[in-house]
Amino acid sequence: MSIVILYFSLPAWVSGYEIFIYRPFKEKDVLSRQSKIVPHGDLFAQLQSPSTFPSFNDLSGEPDRWNFGFRDIIFLTDSTKFLAQLVVHDDSRNRTKFDWHFSLRQSLFDNLVLIFGHDSDHDSDHVSLDNGKPFYTNRNYVGFGLPIEGANFYIEPFTWFFHHTNQRVHLDLSGDKLRQELGLRLGAIVAEKVALSFQIFSQTEHYFYLGQAYWIDFLIRIPVANWLELSLGTSLWKDLETSPLGNRQKFYKFIWGLALPF
Repeated sequence: MSIVILYFSLPAWVSGYEIFIYRPFKEKDVLSRQSKIVPHGDLFAQLQSPSTFPSFNDLSGEPDRWNFGFRDIIFLTDSTKFLAQLVVHDDSRNRTKFDWHFSLRQSLFDNLVLIFGHDSDHDSDHVSLDNGKPFYTNRNYVGFGLPIEGANFYIEPFTWFFHHTNQRVHLDLSGDKLRQELGLRLGAIVAEKVALSFQIFSQTEHYFYLGQAYWIDFLIRIPVANWLELSLGTSLWKDLETSPLGNRQKFYKFIWGLALPF
């Protein structure tokens, strides 16, 4: 079964989630036509420096420094694709956490996509605690995207709704359970096939509300050969509102990495 994983050189969040990397596909190897699975994706490694992102699900530990992983995209039909990603975290001394993301995107119309997703994080040797009980971040969601795509650009406003999740809204874990995320993705190809990727999420514990926290990813992906790409990027995760414990926190990263596309 295919695994699709999302790109490398964006930050891996305290919660596993789909990292947006803009990559146009002029030709698609579609399973329904070719009767075989042809994965598209990459292997990756990245250094996060400077970084204030903590290593573990309970936001403890040394700052997150290294990420390794892979991504895979499978085109099941002309209107359906499956994505998956694995991101492995390292604090420069220990393997700290593993993040998984899976999503299925079904095109309903030209500019309307139905999205089903699952994200989960697992500490390696450490045990994260929430209210004194062991936990790992786990969330399922269903949502919609409104993609608009041209030859060298991509725009997609989106929203999704969560069920069976234990992820909480504020960075100190004191908020209520996450109910909805709203966001925007932008991609563009500029000079010399350099790819720009941007996404912003707003997290809320209420439906159809602006949000209590947000995160931003921005990545520049530079091809140096057909089999090698360099990445430069940054990300920010920040409370929009003061948490029930009276905190208003933020984490940030700068990303330096490379990927082996296939």
